[in-house]
Amino acid sequence: MTVNMSHPLFIAIVSLVILLTAYENREFIFGSSEGNVEFDCSKNSDTLRQFGLSDQPSIKFQDKILHGRFLHITDLHPDGFYKVGSSYDSKCHGKVVKNKSQQNHTASRYGDALSGCDSPIELMQSTLDWVKDNLLDKIDFVVWTGDNVRHDNDRDHPRLESQIFEMNQVVADLIHSTFLTDKDKEDQENVIDNSSRDIKIIPSLGNNDVYPHNMFSPGPTLQIREFYKIWRNFVPEEQLHVFGRGAYFFVEVIKGKLAVLSFNTLYLYTANPLVDNCDSRKQPGYQLFRWLGVVLEEMRKRNMKIWLTGHVPPVPKNYDESCLRKYIIWTHEYRDVIIGGLYGHMNIDHWIPLDSEWAYDSLAAEVFPSESIPSDLYNGFPDLDVKDVDGVSHRYDGVPVGKVRYMNSVREDLYAQIAESNDSGIFSDRYSIAHVSTSVIPTYNPGIRVWEYNITGLVDEGEKRAENQRQPPWSTFFEDLEVEMAKGDEIDEFAFPMTDPSLPVKMPLNTPLGPAYVSQTFSPLRYVQLFANLSAINSGESAFQYELEYTTDDSPYEMNSLLVDDWIKLGRKLGASTDDQCPSQYKSLWKSFLSRAFVQTDYEDTGI
Repeated sequence: MTVNMSHPLFIAIVSLVILLTAYENREFIFGSSEGNVEFDCSKNSDTLRQFGLSDQPSIKFQDKILHGRFLHITDLHPDGFYKVGSSYDSKCHGKVVKNKSQQNHTASRYGDALSGCDSPIELMQSTLDWVKDNLLDKIDFVVWTGDNVRHDNDRDHPRLESQIFEMNQVVADLIHSTFLTDKDKEDQENVIDNSSRDIKIIPSLGNNDVYPHNMFSPGPTLQIREFYKIWRNFVPEEQLHVFGRGAYFFVEVIKGKLAVLSFNTLYLYTANPLVDNCDSRKQPGYQLFRWLGVVLEEMRKRNMKIWLTGHVPPVPKNYDESCLRKYIIWTHEYRDVIIGGLYGHMNIDHWIPLDSEWAYDSLAAEVFPSESIPSDLYNGFPDLDVKDVDGVSHRYDGVPVGKVRYMNSVREDLYAQIAESNDSGIFSDRYSIAHVSTSVIPTYNPGIRVWEYNITGLVDEGEKRAENQRQPPWSTFFEDLEVEMAKGDEIDEFAFPMTDPSLPVKMPLNTPLGPAYVSQTFSPLRYVQLFANLSAINSGESAFQYELEYTTDDSPYEMNSLLVDDWIKLGRKLGASTDDQCPSQYKSLWKSFLSRAFVQTDYEDTGI
């Protein structure tokens, strides 16, 4: 009997069999998660494992493929005057050294760790090329925390304002083009800002991105207007007026679900001589916290979660004490919303536990000095700058100095002071965490970080979309925000903290803790630290590449997740290593921590 395979009945039967087979095997094809289709990542497992990334399935959500990962990159510091073969003493700007006996301290093609020089352009370009080739199809968004211009440390080549703007523009254009996906390129004419691009990018302002360095005035200013032009591909157009106040803004990286706030830390930075504190109503830091409060409250209403990002991390002596305590109090009272903080600037890989009890004690000491005993944390912490008798900063004059001393202070004054578990709150919610990533600039070896976060529980059902549609449009919120911010523009008096709108009210009772504390959607799971081994690359032993340095779930950290409680437990172990009687594994843990802090350069053994 001959079967007519073109007969409509035969075609219908075969089609039905295929559909039934696909349905029965849907878990094999798509995964078994409820709510959204998961995509099998097994074919890419080898590539993922090469870089230490997990092979968690991606999902489709709001017409976008989410991988549950994002990239943090910081402190590129490209130097257009960098010259291969010049001496370290010339900041790698001088004549090529021909004396072979002196060539051990000369500039290599991709830069040299511990040289004190900025990044050659080729290091920046090769880094972004590597990221594009290896990570572009594995991440959801990019946190980019500033310092995209060389340091002002060479009197023979002083920085000019025009050069600073030009280099900021060059780097912004490179970042923009690096993270354009195939989908973006198909519709490139319409990719004009973050709202329309596939991989969202959130920049923040570094202290060396401005002229003169460290100095940044309250807006509106011509400099802020220039940065809006430079960041036109990243700052949502509807936030133009807010951005004009101080170069701060936020981006919805997952619409209606997750946002990243770009926090202008220069208004909190003690090295900025144009600001004084965060308590006076006329200070830009005060206005920054007013903006933060309005935004956080709106995020809470919309049931959204956020990451805080900026350049200068909230470390004692980095921020004015009035600014540091306000930052910590905001993160504490919105611990249902805020996931954590991501920063650069320090070039050292470490993290900071932020103690809400210290912050409230500091505030009480300011308001009622006769009734409070302030903590000595702020006054006891070391100055992060290195100055000689003339008071001039020498922080960038060659090999980094005093950084082991700084890390020992982090251990003794922060980690060792972490409260016992019964005094740390529920899931250690007395604390929040600020993460400081290593940098691309070869202060040590260049490094970048890939975070992995929980994307289970994201649903894209009609009722959820309808719920989001019931929220007022962001344009209405920004109009109301501008009205709210304008109310304080004419006030010129010192704010009384008990009625201070730059301070939050207490988190409502019975509010569930957010993804920083309890495992849920958007909770951080792990991160992968990648680094470029410059000695191997410059010697020709290795092609230019970033390789796996460590992951947070490998030895010796062995962290099952990256909730605040996990960090606090790690901090207690690191703090205990100061005790001569502590278990040997704690000493070993601290040794590994220091090695990672200085990105495998053995800086901790140099004695400087």
